[in-house]
Amino acid sequence: MEVVASSFANVFVSLSLLSCVLLLISSSFRNFLSGKGWTTRKLLIIQIFLRALPIFLFLILFIRYLHSHLFLNFSHLHVALHLEHDSSIRDRIFSLFSGSDGASIMLMTVVLIVHVTLHLYHDKLPIKNKDMIDRWFSLLWIICLTGILPEQTFSLIENSEPVPVDNSILSSSFKGGLIASLGYGTILGFAPHAMELKSDSKHLRNLLRFLAIYGICLIFFGPIEALTPVASGEWNAELFSEPNVIRLGTIIIVLLLFSIMPLFLYYGENLDSTIPAGKNRSLGLGIAILTGLFSLVFFTSIFLYPFWSLVGIFYELIVELFPVLLLSLAFCLLPTLGLDERARPELHGWRYGLFTGLIIGSINSSLLSLSLINGFLLGLFLSLTIPILIEKSPLISLKIKIYFAATLFMFILLSVSLIIILINTKFVIFVLSIVSILLMELNNSQLPKRKIS
Repeated sequence: MEVVASSFANVFVSLSLLSCVLLLISSSFRNFLSGKGWTTRKLLIIQIFLRALPIFLFLILFIRYLHSHLFLNFSHLHVALHLEHDSSIRDRIFSLFSGSDGASIMLMTVVLIVHVTLHLYHDKLPIKNKDMIDRWFSLLWIICLTGILPEQTFSLIENSEPVPVDNSILSSSFKGGLIASLGYGTILGFAPHAMELKSDSKHLRNLLRFLAIYGICLIFFGPIEALTPVASGEWNAELFSEPNVIRLGTIIIVLLLFSIMPLFLYYGENLDSTIPAGKNRSLGLGIAILTGLFSLVFFTSIFLYPFWSLVGIFYELIVELFPVLLLSLAFCLLPTLGLDERARPELHGWRYGLFTGLIIGSINSSLLSLSLINGFLLGLFLSLTIPILIEKSPLISLKIKIYFAATLFMFILLSVSLIIILINTKFVIFVLSIVSILLMELNNSQLPKRKIS
């Protein structure tokens, strides 16, 4: 069987990436044109066009994928590997979701359906900044195009007869792919909107909590094997020497942090609005960032040391942490230029930077991304507790400090214990995520109820 790449698909994927970059800078571009005297109507047309372009380009690829299955075009590798000349309509539909490549492209389809639906009914959800939704979607879609969209889905074959899979295997693969695409696709499609969701009502805060718990459960209970055909039931450090086994699963798990991040941003905003920065703010900022950096290095090292040498760990850390730290520090500096009015804007930028850097780092090098999640969760927790422990303010009572110190100690102790005792990465991430939310809810309950203007 001679397999060749589809130049058609490669061109459209490249154009899609370009469209994402244009959408990423859409706000700045429109501000520039506004200064040149462009009318609001023209600017709105440009905004709609840039938002629709990535969706339109992917729709062309999906229609081609759908057409090749429904009309049995055996020049497409995915069709030849799953269907026969007399395959029923049922089997053709099943094949759309079959295999890790089929599940992946259908996952991206669900992401777009959810994202577009929320855009059409944007008045149902109070959003802080629509341009930020475009930026988060651009980042998400770039990762999907470069890390999730499988090249073999659009590969072509020459001079070969189809070699279809057994019907029972096709049916089983369809079920796994359907559940995976709906489960992961729904939460990832909602993610850019959740990042900018106003949480000024009890219902919206409950929505953020539900989103976080749902995403965490998908990390542990979700059918990740539908996206990683050779993945083991348990992801442990021994598999880290086989990047092709866990690469796609790693990217999905890292992207599921989109479900947790909005809730942590809410905690940070609530903390800043109820307890403005007091004395020793700079000291609290520095310690929070340094301890967050230490947690990334320390927890990755103790997790991988039994299987990797220390030299190998630190070499990979340099490569992996570079985009994380670069973006984190850049986001820390942006608020100092007057781009953020929160009480502790640098720490808000630090959280954004850690999150964005970790996502991008999963594409550059997925070997350490799973182990970095443990340090990432602790880094977020530190950024929300250290300032209260270090700063001095009439609003920060001794009781609040004791609560924050106790929860921080419990989280650090649990993190070290789980990573040393257990090597099941999915379980460790699941437990630490759940515990971090519970402890932050406890801390949040101790803050003053009346918001300070």
